[in-house]
Amino acid sequence: MIRVLLVEDNSSDAFLVETLLEEGVRMEYRTHRVKSQAEAVSALTQQAFDVCLLDLTLPDASGFSALIDIQEKAPLMPVLILTGINDTALAKRAVGRGAQDYLLKDEMEINGLVRAIDYAMERKRLEKELFQRANYDALTGLASRDMFLSRLSMMLARAERSGSRIAVLFIDLDRFKPINDVHGHDAGDEALKLVAQRIKASLRAYDTPARFGGDEFAVLLEGIDSPRDAAVIAQKIIKALSQPMPYHAHQLEISTSIGIAFSGAHASASLLLQQSDIAMYHAKKEGGGACQFYAESMHDEALARISMEEDLRTALEAGELKLYYQPCVAPDGGAVLGVEVLLRWAHPERGLLCAHEFLPAAEEARLMPQIAQWMCSQLRHDIAMINAHALPSLGIAVNLSVSQLDVPDLAQWLSPLAQADFLGDHRLAVEICEDAIAPISGSRFMALAKLHEMGIGLHLDHFGCSALPLTTLCSLPFSLLKLDRSLIGGIGQKPADNVLVSAAIMLAHHLGMKAGAVGVETPGQALALKAQACDVMQGFFTVEPMTIEQLMLWLAKK
Repeated sequence: MIRVLLVEDNSSDAFLVETLLEEGVRMEYRTHRVKSQAEAVSALTQQAFDVCLLDLTLPDASGFSALIDIQEKAPLMPVLILTGINDTALAKRAVGRGAQDYLLKDEMEINGLVRAIDYAMERKRLEKELFQRANYDALTGLASRDMFLSRLSMMLARAERSGSRIAVLFIDLDRFKPINDVHGHDAGDEALKLVAQRIKASLRAYDTPARFGGDEFAVLLEGIDSPRDAAVIAQKIIKALSQPMPYHAHQLEISTSIGIAFSGAHASASLLLQQSDIAMYHAKKEGGGACQFYAESMHDEALARISMEEDLRTALEAGELKLYYQPCVAPDGGAVLGVEVLLRWAHPERGLLCAHEFLPAAEEARLMPQIAQWMCSQLRHDIAMINAHALPSLGIAVNLSVSQLDVPDLAQWLSPLAQADFLGDHRLAVEICEDAIAPISGSRFMALAKLHEMGIGLHLDHFGCSALPLTTLCSLPFSLLKLDRSLIGGIGQKPADNVLVSAAIMLAHHLGMKAGAVGVETPGQALALKAQACDVMQGFFTVEPMTIEQLMLWLAKK
């Protein structure tokens, strides 16, 4: 059944059209006739039609006013002009205004009319499909980036005229990548669709949610009176997305970081979106599940981060990255038990930078795979130098960041380092900060278990600096527990610090681990650790981090 809106004031012409449509052989047509522009608009408010046949010479219409009003009311409905005016120029103008065809009443016959309607509906269907593809996300049905920016520009112009304000929320999902890695992309797609539904359910009817691709979403809020109103909606989204998402027998867990930017004088769509993105980055640095408002100070920090990312790319090519080694010794200062591999950047202007000063920028710029590959190659070269000089066997500990722990082929990347012919008598271990596994996800647990199966040792670094459940500590096969420097700062001087350190060392020993301490800087700290049966000591009191050449000289003397 094809519903036809016939806008025709001439009864004989209307009768002719209705008769022709009744004789249609392929489809059944149901015609609803109106006699004026006003009646047509009224009919469209009451019901939907598949196609409109419009006479331009109506008693209350002028020029293309009826065509324009009908298109505004039903933009997806094809309109065919039905007229007695044989004017090529007028026909071109009508099609230019959006009419699908221009039919002459004197030339109408059944096959031609039916074919014109069929063609018009098919063209409109294709237009709608192309519009949908261009302006809406295929997976979630939310607005696309282009549609979002277009609507944002229109709303900014409206807000500037009315003196109102709008807000943009930039939403990025935390811990989404492990869902794809562990459960597959089908699970990731289902999670994204559910995220879209929950975001939409958290908004007002006239707000605009969009998906920019990957795990990035945005929301356009119109008529926001205060930052508090935007924060309330942001917190509602955060709460909705923090709930587990069912997928078959699993419960998928994610969180979200949200940046909020407000429109100001002469704000552009691209600027507002950039500001909300910068604010989101600051929210993500808080660890997820947070929202941040944009502040001018963030802009300078963003520029500095971008500059560092560009410098890092150059550093990889220019050979500015270096490996340093810090020995781990027995508390009596004698035996060398191993070395921790430390990444440094010999920045041409800022000097020697520690890893924590540039690795966040490297992770943001997705440079970690290249850096990890360089580290692997350099470490093989350095250990080959140690082996060539018949220096003592050592434990080699490599630090892993949170993002590296989430890499699906982590075991494959470390496999070349764990090869016996490469290490010789040396033992490979990885060090993971306590906050990277507090709490630990299923994917990270499996990654650590796989490393243990490969014979790679597991060291828990910075123990005592975050809320790690003891059940998690018991469930993972760590061989070394390294106490954070904050625990040993007052050891030997403050009774409370002595108690804490003693309890931590005893815990490690009872769980079958060795106990170590980092940041040892004074003889008093070293003596106290030795008295409490600490197994490994590391810090400036023993020796500072050194290059491979310096390490070889130091080992030769030892």
